Amino acid sequence: MKKALCLTAAIIIAALLLIPATAFAGDTGSSVTGKVTVWAWPSADKAFDSIMPGFKAKYPGIDVSWEMKPGQAGGTRDALQAALAAGSGAPDVSLIEVNDIGTFALTDAFVNLLDKPYNAGKYKKDFVGYKWDLALSPDGKLFAFPWDIGPASIFYRRDLLDKAGVPSDPAKLAKLIRTWDDYIQVGKKVNDPKNQVWWIDNARGVPYIYYSHKNFFDRKMNVAVDNPMTRRVLAIAQKLRNDGMDAKSSAWTDEWYTMLNQGKIATTISGCWFGGFLKSWIAKDTGGKWGIIPVPEQPLQNWGGSFLAVTKQSTNPEGAWKFVEYLCADAKAQNMIMKTVDYFPALIPAWKDALYDQPDPFFGGQKTRRLWADIASSQGPFVVTPLDAVAESAFNVELDKFLDQNLDIPGTVKAMVDAIDTKTQADRKVVLHLMGNN
Repeated sequence: MKKALCLTAAIIIAALLLIPATAFAGDTGSSVTGKVTVWAWPSADKAFDSIMPGFKAKYPGIDVSWEMKPGQAGGTRDALQAALAAGSGAPDVSLIEVNDIGTFALTDAFVNLLDKPYNAGKYKKDFVGYKWDLALSPDGKLFAFPWDIGPASIFYRRDLLDKAGVPSDPAKLAKLIRTWDDYIQVGKKVNDPKNQVWWIDNARGVPYIYYSHKNFFDRKMNVAVDNPMTRRVLAIAQKLRNDGMDAKSSAWTDEWYTMLNQGKIATTISGCWFGGFLKSWIAKDTGGKWGIIPVPEQPLQNWGGSFLAVTKQSTNPEGAWKFVEYLCADAKAQNMIMKTVDYFPALIPAWKDALYDQPDPFFGGQKTRRLWADIASSQGPFVVTPLDAVAESAFNVELDKFLDQNLDIPGTVKAMVDAIDTKTQADRKVVLHLMGNN
């Protein structure tokens, strides 16, 4: 009997040795085959390119192709909305920017990734909490999957601070700027409008960072912007504007790009993804001249991020999920993307990599990724809802009026509350109904 067992084992081993190595290229998911189409915007194409060798090794039978829509996130959103409305023509997978996630949260256009065979719920503990919450519909369906986040910081020009005699070392500067009052006092030394140098690109950035895609409502969907913090940051922004310390430059305009590139703006507040934009196209020849420090007073802020969703029009939803899962839930893939395009992972285990302790030459050798990871690890709790983008738009209209017309703070806060309430009233009833069914 023992001889028979040994002979059988030998035969099995011999047979296995004759099987091509490619047969073991993937895990059990390697049996999934077919085409997967993806819609996104640049520089997601570079991110996809960077992880495809690893993906193809794991899933050799899945053929992924992508189309980068013009108009950045808005172009992808508009094309997706049109295809969903038509009932045909949508891709298997679409990238969705955080500003647009609420647009799709109240639709039934995407597969619920909590269902079988996707079983995405097993990853919940590995993702940033508020990011996971944003991907949930009010009735508890995971209609999208988190990709990246945007831990926020102040980006500053080291050369402009050096010229003004202000310490440009990040650690020293962070000690100098612990409060918004400190920020103004340091800024007075750098601000030099006569020579076309301004301390901040636009004063609206100070209030905005506290409400970038979050905190407009409480957990019962009541408008929640009437609070001491709002009044505090409005006062800071008004002082920056009235003291001539902001360039009044609008983001994402040619003027703004030129001023950042030419050293006309000393500081700007943004999500970490902005570093990749600086390196690749806004100011790619300014390497070594930049640094970052935390946002004063309440530094654990976030601005931006994106998601991937599998549409119900997909002809290969299982293959589509394998692509989304690999790209978003695999730490090695996420860190390959981080190296390539600076999309900061929403996947918490990815932050353990030595990559996050490497100095970044573009930022003067500063370990920017570790600072962003520290910010991200303690963020929240943020209240996020499907109506944040609409609320944010209403908030920003009143914020611009406040600064441009030098309005009073109490009246502005009331106008913000009224505008958000009016713009979201009907949809809040829908959200509350769906939440009640959850």
